[in-house]
Amino acid sequence: MTEAAPPGPMDPSRPGSSPQGAGQGASQGPWGPRSAAAAMAAAEASLTAARTTSVPPVSPPPPAAPTPAPPTRMVFTGENGELFGLLVRGYVLQVLTLGLYRFWFTTEIRRYYWGHSFVGPEDITYTGRGMELFKGFLIALAVVLPIQLGAFLVLLGLPQAELVVSGTVFLAYALLGQFAVYAGRRYRLTRTSFRGLRLRMTGSAWSYAFRAFGLWILVVLSLGLFYPWATAAMERMKMRNTWYGDVQGDFTGEPIVLFRRGIVLWLIALALPVASVISIIASVPPEAWDALWLWLDGSSSRVSTVVGLAIAAVAGVGLLTIVIPILLFPAFQAIAFRWRMEGTRIGGASFTSRFTIGASYRVYLLGAVALFGVLILLGIVSAIGFGGIATVAILRGGDGVSSTTAGIIGGLLVVVAYLVLFGTMWIAKQLLIDLRLQRARLSSLAVVNLAALDHARANNVDASAMGDSLGSAVDFGFST
Repeated sequence: MTEAAPPGPMDPSRPGSSPQGAGQGASQGPWGPRSAAAAMAAAEASLTAARTTSVPPVSPPPPAAPTPAPPTRMVFTGENGELFGLLVRGYVLQVLTLGLYRFWFTTEIRRYYWGHSFVGPEDITYTGRGMELFKGFLIALAVVLPIQLGAFLVLLGLPQAELVVSGTVFLAYALLGQFAVYAGRRYRLTRTSFRGLRLRMTGSAWSYAFRAFGLWILVVLSLGLFYPWATAAMERMKMRNTWYGDVQGDFTGEPIVLFRRGIVLWLIALALPVASVISIIASVPPEAWDALWLWLDGSSSRVSTVVGLAIAAVAGVGLLTIVIPILLFPAFQAIAFRWRMEGTRIGGASFTSRFTIGASYRVYLLGAVALFGVLILLGIVSAIGFGGIATVAILRGGDGVSSTTAGIIGGLLVVVAYLVLFGTMWIAKQLLIDLRLQRARLSSLAVVNLAALDHARANNVDASAMGDSLGSAVDFGFST
């Protein structure tokens, strides 16, 4: 009798072994049937094992930091020909108007320099007017004339107080000069526009004047050693009150940096005269100084050899004291300019400068040589001209011209010759030194992070030209 086979997994005689039941309740595993839940658990375990043994996916690299924009170079495009025409016309009109045209002439020169100055492709505009400077000059005279009149009246009553009065007037003008520095700068900034926005300046000109006056006293008392700290303080006062639209300026220059860069110049300017004085004291005999004092006092009218030696020694020291600072001035100017520009900030924008001592000396030395050549040429032309006039006068024998008339004509010729000589040298200096210096300075500058000024908004405040003209009224040169 044949034994019945055991029921298979798909045997219909087993409960739940129908094809429909197999699809709904269980699946076949390697060791027999299993439930759907067990199959799902096994699949998840297999997937987890595959994940742990596979190579992890590479994460995408972080986004690269934005590359900072390169500094925007500044350029000056002014040429000699255009400026020469402005200078000749301006000088002639100043002579014809007895100096009255100088305010309009100053405005034209500023428009020339501003208009040829570019920050990248964008120019700078000057919007000031000559009439504004003229009105400011009249207001400045109303301040200066009472000081002069008061000093004159005091000296009429107390002539022995001349030294005190002169010192007081000088100090008053020095204080007014510092006022003019601040107020004049404020006027020029409000007349300067870039990208259609004007600059402006807040703060009190009188507050700046008193502080700057005290700082300059410290500079004088320290023989110039305090200059870096005084200059840094004055620049901070000016720049922190300077605005481009609603963007505030600042000054971050460190005075110790300027001190380190300029201390060698200071030592040269002071050490050479001091060494000369020591050498003179050691070499000139004491009796020479006694004889010199007697001669200066009037006790002795005889100028001996020793007196002449002492006079020559003193004159030599005085000459060194004057000549050495003049020779060192281009180097000092380059150092101070570069330090000042590198410390200037307007919002997030700053400046860099490549202006070197060598570039400064090239401008001044080449300009001085060219000016000397112009002076020699003028001397030759003057000699030929006056010689020709004298020859014609001698040949014609006067032609009945009286000595008075001849004297007047001669005097007029001298005045005309002086005006031509002075005007030619002044125009030559503007072209050969001032213009080339402006080009070298401005072309050495670059603006870092100019984009920080893209969102500046207008916030304009007007300013009087009184301060800009006050420097001219007191004739201290503070209006430049």
